[in-house]
Amino acid sequence: MTVFDLPARLDATNAPAIEQQLLRLIQTDKPALLVCNFAATDYISSAGLRILLLAAKTLRQQGAELQLRQMQPAVADVFRLAGLHGVLNIQN
Repeated sequence: MTVFDLPARLDATNAPAIEQQLLRLIQTDKPALLVCNFAATDYISSAGLRILLLAAKTLRQQGAELQLRQMQPAVADVFRLAGLHGVLNIQN
């Protein structure tokens, strides 16, 4: 299991850098399970959602899994409103 700690805000400002870090981690470490830790994250935009969907797709292609953990209620609401609770593995 590999844990990736997300920043307080995940939006268009920092999404490209986070995407690069996540994809590099996936390609280099090839984790069977990648856990994105949302403990410090209090805001996510559609740009943030997009990179998590990309990471999940990339991991699935490698036979691996993405889990999202320790989501704050406001962030979890964004995932629910976007209809992603059934698409992504969210563990709280």
